[in-house]
Amino acid sequence: MQMRFDGLLGFPGGLVNPQEETLEAGLSRELLEELGVALPISVEDHVDACYAPSSSPSSSSSSSRLITHFYVRKMDEEQIREVEKAAASTATDHGQEVLGMVRVPLYAMKGGGGLAAFLSHSFIGNARSQLLDSLLRLNLVAPEELHKALAHSLKIHTHTADDLKAALALTEANRKRF
Repeated sequence: MQMRFDGLLGFPGGLVNPQEETLEAGLSRELLEELGVALPISVEDHVDACYAPSSSPSSSSSSSRLITHFYVRKMDEEQIREVEKAAASTATDHGQEVLGMVRVPLYAMKGGGGLAAFLSHSFIGNARSQLLDSLLRLNLVAPEELHKALAHSLKIHTHTADDLKAALALTEANRKRF
């Protein structure tokens, strides 16, 4: 996955004009821009399509409607290393649109580290759901382990929300003093 410019976790991607290129060619182009490597993408890698309504309620033109497509491709360790190296050294969007690659930890640690902690981060749109679906689809995590990680992630979210409320109260008190 990627750490995006806005601090959220997401997947590489972007806009494709189907009159100019296929979805797969567009995704390959976006991967080159964001990862520094053009990975071959095929129709068989397509997992899901979802209508994304306009972000503006007053906009009803068909040009403002998006259909999002999600592709998944399993890679071996060496391929992942090559992508990580290219992303940090040759990707044109590195440091601008994309702040870096992030590996998803597929393990659990005592105290909730690993996958549970990773899932407690902030994701863009439906990227968390896409990740979960992909982990199950590719048999990378057993359903019961994923369930445990999600349950623990929910506890982490509760603690994080409490910490944020305390920080907010502290800054509010300091703001009034100055």
